[in-house]
Amino acid sequence: MVYKKLLALTAASSMLLNFVPSNGSIASAQQKESNVENMLASTNSAEQIMKAVLDDVPEVIGAPNIELEVQVKLDELAKGKYTSLHASFHIPDSLTVTGVEFNSKNIMGGASSYTYSKDNLTLQVKGGNVSFAHKGSDLFATIKLKVKDFVTSDRTDVIRTNSITAESRNGKDIVYSVDEAVANIGLKQLDTDAIAKIPGYANSLMSHKFGADPHAMVYDGRVYIYMTNDEFEYDANGNLIDNTYSKINTVNVISSDDIINWTDHGAIPVAGPNGAAKWATQSWAVSVEHKEIDGKDKFFLYFSNNASGIGVLTSDSPIGPWTDPLGKPLIGRNDPAAQGVAWLFDPAGFVDDDGQAYLYYGGGVPGNPPTQEQAEHPATARVIKLSDDMIHTVGEPQVIDAPFLFEASGMHKKNGKYYYSYSTNFSGVRQEDDPGTGEIAYMTSDSPMGPWTYEGTALRNPWVFFGVGGNNHQDFFEFKGQTYITYHAQTVAKAMNKAKGYRSPHINKVEYDENGKMKDVKADMKGVSQVANLDPYKRNEAETIGWNAGIKTEKSQAPGSMVESINLNVTDINNGDWVAVSQADLGKKGAASFEANIASTVGGEIEIRVDSPVGEVIGTLDVNPTGGDQEWQLMKTNVKNVSGTRNIFFIFKGEGENSLFNMDYWKFTEKE
Repeated sequence: MVYKKLLALTAASSMLLNFVPSNGSIASAQQKESNVENMLASTNSAEQIMKAVLDDVPEVIGAPNIELEVQVKLDELAKGKYTSLHASFHIPDSLTVTGVEFNSKNIMGGASSYTYSKDNLTLQVKGGNVSFAHKGSDLFATIKLKVKDFVTSDRTDVIRTNSITAESRNGKDIVYSVDEAVANIGLKQLDTDAIAKIPGYANSLMSHKFGADPHAMVYDGRVYIYMTNDEFEYDANGNLIDNTYSKINTVNVISSDDIINWTDHGAIPVAGPNGAAKWATQSWAVSVEHKEIDGKDKFFLYFSNNASGIGVLTSDSPIGPWTDPLGKPLIGRNDPAAQGVAWLFDPAGFVDDDGQAYLYYGGGVPGNPPTQEQAEHPATARVIKLSDDMIHTVGEPQVIDAPFLFEASGMHKKNGKYYYSYSTNFSGVRQEDDPGTGEIAYMTSDSPMGPWTYEGTALRNPWVFFGVGGNNHQDFFEFKGQTYITYHAQTVAKAMNKAKGYRSPHINKVEYDENGKMKDVKADMKGVSQVANLDPYKRNEAETIGWNAGIKTEKSQAPGSMVESINLNVTDINNGDWVAVSQADLGKKGAASFEANIASTVGGEIEIRVDSPVGEVIGTLDVNPTGGDQEWQLMKTNVKNVSGTRNIFFIFKGEGENSLFNMDYWKFTEKE
């Protein structure tokens, strides 16, 4: 009907132009205009324009399953014989429709129903003699909705009306004007006291501590991320200073099977008097690989002793304990493999499909200051074969002439092609096709030892995305069919107003074009999507964290689940602090009870909420003193039966300013 009306209007307008005489007689034109108005009146006799209104909802908490309602109000239908009243709405992706309540007082002569699919909601009243009249109000229906996910900044989303039509038996349909029939939904970010990685974000991977130069190892269905352990440094007066890297001799490791909830495995003691490699003083930019040797999986941790040498540690598990099999560097400053390498650091191990292993390493720019040629072609990166036992080098190293190389050697393989990646330097003059400064560039080859073809950049400097720059360090890895890049940026430090070189790990997706070139990676705080649900019915370490506020982790005297001698617990718990996991699958039956391993000298309680920090409370665990911060007791409580996949938030409560208790692990028991 609307289409026919537009045709009629177009035809009538043409007539009006034809009726205006060439001599410009106004009187004649007015006479003909009157005839056109009569024509339009006749043409439009089948339609009347009515008004529709949707109410705004100005303030809605932007958290999962927060409920809201939008009222749909219509002008009365004139008396007539209508067979249906049909309304269509566009629902923004941030909301989901949970139901529609029709106002039966105003609707008569038909059956009411609705359908909802993706972003479209359709309401319909159908019958032999449909009518809509105002009986105390102009309300037609109330749309019931829920917020899908966390809103990470205040914004307004809009529900728009596509069309509202009343169909008549005699062809005189009613078309409602919907141009202004919109509902503005004011979604408000929930203030949770989380730093940087707020609920709704997947980056950075952790916010209760720092971690730089991330390297990923996929093993037995989990991703392990190994990182240089950045920690705050202070001057003699207790003032925070720029990161000097000189005191770093441990390596942080976290792991996940869903890439949102990360388990903190603590700091690996690598160098120094308390480390496995006592000959070394620092441990920077590690790479960890695994290989089956003599029928058993072995793990190899390659690390930088500042820029003066590369060491290797071994272990029977991804998290340790680690030992030094050589008692000296794998590659030392005076070794032939170090010749021509300015900075002997940033090792990247790689085990090819045939079992042959390689080590990529080196960096730095020669010259002080460097010439343009030295900036463009530092030629300070190397690749060398590793022995079958992974702790010795074999043969001569090959030079990797990477344009504007600085540091951060990396290697991954995709569809039979080898990708060597690195971070670019800050020297020399750049031409149009050159990589920028502090960017992740890459080269490709048909062989792990080259020759190499320069391809371009994959990730620009963190400043572009986060407004805080510095160097970068990357690793590409594949997990459950998707390629990812892990890298660092000073996002957590920036959120703390302490961006002085203290870096945090991130992950984003990597895509390739039809020629195998990597598309530009879009780094952001949103990060990646969860690839598996968390199982709440097995032992979950308290230090398995999706999001948190206020807590820390520490070594625990309670036995660990992966390795008995290695375990952490959540500590520094005060009133109002919390920790949460994302997308725990409580199943169809739901949970019946909850238990947690707790140690405490003060006590308090754990309030268990679903969805968000302001979500429904399904239980409260009373925490009594156990006699010490490492005196552990298993405590239990019943919980309200809640099913489905939900976020779980543990809200800590108690009196006083001291740490309330420590938490080792937790699990739910499923309802029978």
